[in-house]
Amino acid sequence: MSKLFVAARGVALIALSALLAGGAVAAPPYNLTLSGASPGGLWSTVGAAFNASVAAAYPGSTITYQTSGGGLANAQLLADNKVPIAIINDFELLTAVQGAEPFKAPIKDLRVVVRGYPASARFQMLHLLLTKSFAEQHGIKSLDDLKAKKPPLRMALNRRGNLDVKLGEYAMQELGIGLKDIESWGGQVVYAASGEQAKLMANRRIDMLNIALSVRHRAIQEAANAVELVAFGLTEPQAKAVAEKVGGQVCPITKKDYEYLVADSLSVCQGGVIAANASLPDEIAYDLAKAAHTQIDKYKAAHRVFEQSITPEKLVESAAAPYHPGALKYYREAGLVK
Repeated sequence: MSKLFVAARGVALIALSALLAGGAVAAPPYNLTLSGASPGGLWSTVGAAFNASVAAAYPGSTITYQTSGGGLANAQLLADNKVPIAIINDFELLTAVQGAEPFKAPIKDLRVVVRGYPASARFQMLHLLLTKSFAEQHGIKSLDDLKAKKPPLRMALNRRGNLDVKLGEYAMQELGIGLKDIESWGGQVVYAASGEQAKLMANRRIDMLNIALSVRHRAIQEAANAVELVAFGLTEPQAKAVAEKVGGQVCPITKKDYEYLVADSLSVCQGGVIAANASLPDEIAYDLAKAAHTQIDKYKAAHRVFEQSITPEKLVESAAAPYHPGALKYYREAGLVK
């Protein structure tokens, strides 16, 4: 056996091993791992929807949802080629691309395959909610009153390490309020997950929820069932400024959503993408994009909100990272991208 043949065979095996390590097979049917977050949440629904589309397009294919530490962890997994595809929300993707904390450098090889859900679905919308009793006690009729009256506000943000915390901070900054300001007023900033926040508010241990959740999320409903709430929105300049910082979009929040909203207003929403490393073969990215588009009805059937929010045009909504060349090739052929 010639040395040239051995060398060529070795290169081929290395390439094949690298491909299989990411869970990717070069031709359908596909057996791919999709890295998400916790089981049972929104992203697991995205995983189920994507699996339904791919399986319908390429019989025998399976997209296996894998739990992880979330979008920031997923960005690193993709950068390290440890998974073939993963879900990342807009703020997390922007953070990874920019190399902002917790990343030490920009991740330049992230590519979008398909938008898992658009910002307009309002699955991740900023909520600013006060207990009615606190608002009345301190004369808070608008968010601007917080800075003017400096009440001893006990405000909850998401758990430390979650980018939702930065979103909440940015919103307060647009109101001219820093977290240290709240403490200087005799208030307190509490870090807790959405379910914990609902219980804290029900037990009168916090006065304000500042968190990104879907419209009428069960945690908000739980809080509203326990205490009377007042909901506030942002002005257009405030919402635009926050949206720009987090890679999100300005979205509406109305009295149809919450009867206790002071007035129809604006908030900030984020969407999520299914991303890959730039090294994912073009053929695979092409086929995955085609599956999402041609089997969009299968995708939409996974969640009632998808019925209204998922459209062919939304599948290619722009993101902080560029689209994968293979996916882009399909979208151009389909007339979704010029």
